[in-house]
Order: sequence, then structure tokens, then C-alpha cells
Amino acid sequence: MVSQPKTPPPQGDVDVSSGLLATTIVVTVLCVLLVAARFATRIWLVKRVGWDDWTILFACLGHPIGMSLVIVQIHYGFGRPAYYLTPHDFQEFMKYAYGEWLQTFATLTFTKISICLFLLRITITKAFIRPLQAAVAILIISNIVISLVWILQCTPHLDKAWNNKMPGKCFSKGQLERIIISQALISIISDFFLSAFPILILRKVQISFRSKVGLCALMGLGVITGSLSIVRTILNWQNVTNDPTWISIPNWYWRSWEVFFGIAAACIPTLRPAYKWLVGEVTRIYSGSASKRTKPSDNPGSKWSAPKPSAQVPSSEYGSRGKKFSDTSTDWTTITHEEDVLPLQNFEPAVRAKAAAEEFPREKRGEGKGAYPTDGQGRERRIGLHIPGDLSTNRPGHFKRLDSEARVGGGHGAEEVEDRI
Repeated sequence: MVSQPKTPPPQGDVDVSSGLLATTIVVTVLCVLLVAARFATRIWLVKRVGWDDWTILFACLGHPIGMSLVIVQIHYGFGRPAYYLTPHDFQEFMKYAYGEWLQTFATLTFTKISICLFLLRITITKAFIRPLQAAVAILIISNIVISLVWILQCTPHLDKAWNNKMPGKCFSKGQLERIIISQALISIISDFFLSAFPILILRKVQISFRSKVGLCALMGLGVITGSLSIVRTILNWQNVTNDPTWISIPNWYWRSWEVFFGIAAACIPTLRPAYKWLVGEVTRIYSGSASKRTKPSDNPGSKWSAPKPSAQVPSSEYGSRGKKFSDTSTDWTTITHEEDVLPLQNFEPAVRAKAAAEEFPREKRGEGKGAYPTDGQGRERRIGLHIPGDLSTNRPGHFKRLDSEARVGGGHGAEEVEDRI
């Protein structure tokens, strides 16, 4: 139990509660907006809500609770030196500060669990799944233990933690400080661990280096949370001082922004589908307005005509891919795509393969039964779009798919990773 100071502070009776009130309102509003945008993206665009979304919702609910506790603390003197408070106000402040720490522990834990579950969503390898599952278990167990120790800091009467008149025994200042430091260390380790984990997941994904850096940056925002937690830990002594309503203010600021950036790190990567949808809508609207401004009637002498193929090839001698075939030709090493010959066509891969197979049956291509033409190196050249790379999810409930950004050598592509976000 912290006792109220008996000597006046050198700065006098100063009140900075307005900054505390503004900060807690701004942080709460931003967290609510981020989580609301995340759920809107999940429900209307992705059409899939997972456990990582529900856990971040629980973390977000901690912000209105924390804001309410801070407002009550401000009413009882938070932001002023404790020397100028009445004994009743000081006692009430200590009671609500006791509850605010429990809210902080729970909010941080739910946030980190949500990030773990999010990473499990895009992870398929047991080597990555097991550490994330262990991290979830450690976070849950450690939060339960630390919360119970904090609640039971005074015995046999719990309210002695804020009421010095109650009989019993409480932890010393050093013991209370070690409780908060233990929670901070777990928070720091988990923040940097979860920030580095996307690098391990994405290093074998067959996408461009720029895309990897962008995804890792979005998923690695927990570095900011870990850095804020380090500063908060360094200033931990401010929480167990004899003047907690005044000296602990800097620590409270760092703690508040740590909780906010934790939720931001959990939500911002999930907003990528919404960003892509918004860019597409803006592009579509802009393209539509630009086409309306450019009308054929603006130039009466002009007459629209369809674009001509890039190569004039008789359909009787040339295939849909622009290479002349004969009964004995099987060298398909140089093939011009449909887009080069028929720029107005945009066939799906299955349609391309079907159309090409109907136009050039195996007998016409000089192939045997069950055989495909080969290039100069003996590799089969099949008509249609075939992209190498093992892009199956290897998880129950997921469909195998191809990816336009796949590279030779296997691995998952950007589209599959984004589908899991």
C-alpha cells in the first residue's frame, strides 16, 4: 500500500489532467475505428471472420473500460500532486489504478494472442505452427498468473491495496515493481518475436522482394509496441512512488500508446484487402469519368475501329498462339501468346486450353496417344496456361490453387498469402 506524501512538491499544485483526458479519448477512438474497419473488411470483402478477429475485439473492449477508469482517476486527482488531494480522493484513485492495471494486462494479452492466431492463419508448416501455438499458451498462462498475483498483493483483505486502514499484509514496493517488470518482459519478448515471425514465413514465398518487404513491414509493426514497452519498463519505478498521481504520468502515456500500437499492429495488415478494393474503386471511377470526357462526337472526322491483331496470320495455318504448325512440327520453343495475336481476347486458362485442343487435336499435331509436344530440352509443352510451383495449401478445408506470381521451385505466391490475410 502506497502512502500519501506528507511534504508539498516543489512545482506546487499543478493540474495536467486535460492532456490525460484527451489522450485516453483519442487512443480509444482510434482503436475502435481500426477494429471496426477490420471487421468491415472481414465481413463484406473477405467474408470470413476468425478467432483472431474475435480476440482483437476483446482487446478493443478493454479500451473503453480503461478510458472509463482513467476518467474516474482524473476526477479523484490523477494529473495533480497527491499532496493536495484529500485522503478519500487519494484512496479512490489507488482503487481505480489497481483495476486499470488488470485491464492493461488483459488488453495486451488479447492483442498478442490475436496476432498469433493471425499468423497461424497464413502458416501451413508445422515448424511454424508449433511455436505460435506455444506462444499462445505461454501468453494465456502468464497473464493468468500475473493477474492473480496482482489481485492477491494484499492478504487477507484485498482492499488493503488501496485502503491503508484495513488489517493485513501487502507486497513491498519492490515486489510490486517486479510484478510489472515481469509482465513487461513477457510483452517485449512476444512483441519482437511476433514481429520477426513474418520474415520467416514469407522468406520462401515466391513473390518479389518489394512485396516481401511491404508485407513484413505491415506485419512487423509490433516492433513499435516492443520499443514503447522498453521505455515503459525503464520508467517502471514511477508506478510505485509515494506520489503516483503525479510522478507516474509519463509512464501512463507510454503505456497507453503501447496498448494502441499493439492493436494497430494487429489490425493494419488485415486491412490490405480493403486498401486494394478502395484503389480499384477509385481507379474505376476515375477511368469512367475520363472516358465520358473523351467522346467520339468530339472529333466528327474520326471514326472508331476495332484494333487490329498484331500479326496477320491465316487461321487455317496458324494456331491460336501464333506459331505455324505442320504434321511433323513439335518444336514449340517459341510461342506467341494470344494477347499478341488477338489483343481483344482475355481467355481464362481453362478456356484457352479447351479452345486450343479443339483447334489442334493430337493427331493434327503429330503426337502419339498420351504424349505432348516437347521443346528443345525435352520438356512437355502443353497448350493452355500452366504455371509451375507447388501452391497447394496442404491443409484440410483449403482448395489447391495456382498463382500468377509463382516461380519455378515451389513455394506459395502472393495471391495465396493474401487470401489467408
